[in-house]
Amino acid sequence: MKKINHIYSLTPDWQDDLVKDMGAQFLDNKIVLFPDELVSGHSYFTEVTEGVSILLIDYISAVPLEINRLKSDNELYIIQYDLSDEVNLLKIDDITHKIGYSINLGLAVLNNQTDNSFRPVIGKRTFALRLLVDKKLLTEYLKKNFRDEKINKKIKIGKQMLFFYDHIDSNSKLLIHTLRDKSVFDASFEYYIKGIALRLLANFITRYSSLNQGHANLKENEALVQTKNYLLDNLYGEFPSILFLSEMAGMSVAKYNTLFKKLFIYPPNQFFIREKMMLANKLLTSGSFASITEVLYQLNYSKLRYFTEKYFEIHERKPSEDFIKME
Repeated sequence: MKKINHIYSLTPDWQDDLVKDMGAQFLDNKIVLFPDELVSGHSYFTEVTEGVSILLIDYISAVPLEINRLKSDNELYIIQYDLSDEVNLLKIDDITHKIGYSINLGLAVLNNQTDNSFRPVIGKRTFALRLLVDKKLLTEYLKKNFRDEKINKKIKIGKQMLFFYDHIDSNSKLLIHTLRDKSVFDASFEYYIKGIALRLLANFITRYSSLNQGHANLKENEALVQTKNYLLDNLYGEFPSILFLSEMAGMSVAKYNTLFKKLFIYPPNQFFIREKMMLANKLLTSGSFASITEVLYQLNYSKLRYFTEKYFEIHERKPSEDFIKME
C-alpha cells in the first residue's frame, strides 16, 4: 500500500511535500495533477477569503492508497463533504469509519490538530470537497450551538477535538454536484469555486444554528432524526403521510412540521423530494438503465411529466439531459 503523508494549512504551501511524495505536477499553486500509475485525476486548492480555503479532489485510484493527514499547529476546522461513487474509509484515533453519500453520511467535521487516514476505493471515483476554516471564525459559534453534547452525541468539543458525522443537506449536495461539470482549467473556475465555498459555509452555519433554535429536547431531536432516516431509507417508495411521520415521532402534526423544518431546513415532503431527485440523478447517470422510463418506475413514479417537473425544480435540467443509456 502506498502511504502518503501531508498536513493542511490555509495557504497552498502545504501541497509542496504532497507533490514531491507522489511525483505529481503542480500548476499555478492550485492544481495538482496526479501520476496515472497511482491515481488518475487531480485536486484543486485555493484561498477563498481570510480564514477560509477550499480543496476539491477528483480522482480514481489505481493502487491501494493510505492518505494520512498529520496533525499540525495550524488551528483549523475541516468541513469535509464526500460524494464519491463508493464508500471510503476514514480512520481517526485507530477507529475506522465509513463515509460517503451512498450511506447518507457524506459530511464529516474534523479538527486539524488530530490525525486521520483516508483510504479511497480502488477503481472508483473519489469526489470530495473540504473547507478549511480558521478556528477563530467558528470556535465561539460552535461552542454556543454545540454547548450541550446531548444535542448530538457525535459532536465532541474540547481543546483537542471536534468531530462528527452527518448527512449532506440537499442544498449543499446540489452546489457540490455543479462542480462535477466544471473544468478546473477554465479561467472562471477559481471564481466559481470560491462562490461555492462561501455558500457551503453559509449553509453549514444556518443548518447547525437550527439545532438550538428548534426548541426540541433530546428525545424530540432523536425522534426527528429517526423520521429523517426513515425517509432516506425509503426513497424508492412514496412519501408517507405527515400524520404517519408525526406519529412515529410522537408529536402533533403542527409541532412535527415546525421542528423538522428548523432542524433539517425543509418541510418533510420537500426534504423527501429533494433527496429523491438526488437519487434520481445518481440513477440517471449510472449507465444501468435502458430508458428513462425504467428509472421512473424504479423510483415509483408513473407520470413522466411530473417526474420531469420535480427533477427540473431541483437540478434545473431535464432528466433527458443527464441520462446515460446502458450500453
